[in-house]
Amino acid sequence: SCSLLGSQHVMDYLGNKLGIKPGETTADGAFTLVEVECLGSCGTAPMMQVDDQYYENLTEDRIDQILADLNTATSE
Repeated sequence: SCSLLGSQHVMDYLGNKLGIKPGETTADGAFTLVEVECLGSCGTAPMMQVDDQYYENLTEDRIDQILADLNTATSE
């Protein structure tokens, strides 16, 4: 489901936003981009996991908001 619904675009978009490739970590150590086989969220694909939190139904705008929220949370 993720593949059919744009998971590669999500990976590419995240990589560009974070300035890293799969398997790499951002310079500040905050994010590592890892592609996994399946997280079992077929009905809400594409999705990503950050720590123990799932983020589903991803779009570019949703990814931007999630990253902004995560950056705000880590800077507090």
